[in-house]
Amino acid sequence: MTERVQRLTLSVSEMAAELGVSTKTAYSLTHIQGFPVIRIGNRVRVSREGLAAWVKANEGNRLEVFQ
Repeated sequence: MTERVQRLTLSVSEMAAELGVSTKTAYSLTHIQGFPVIRIGNRVRVSREGLAAWVKANEGNRLEVFQ
């Protein structure tokens, strides 16, 4: 049986699915200062651990995301 390695980053669509938001909203989140986004060339990736920490730090906050 082959073990599947968990990647360190998520695509924006994967992050949207994890958060339960639309892809458009997820892209808007990547423009918020302090959001754990990583830009590699023209790709936008999100740190899996950074996302978990960001969610924890923002629990109870109301974020205004403009699309």
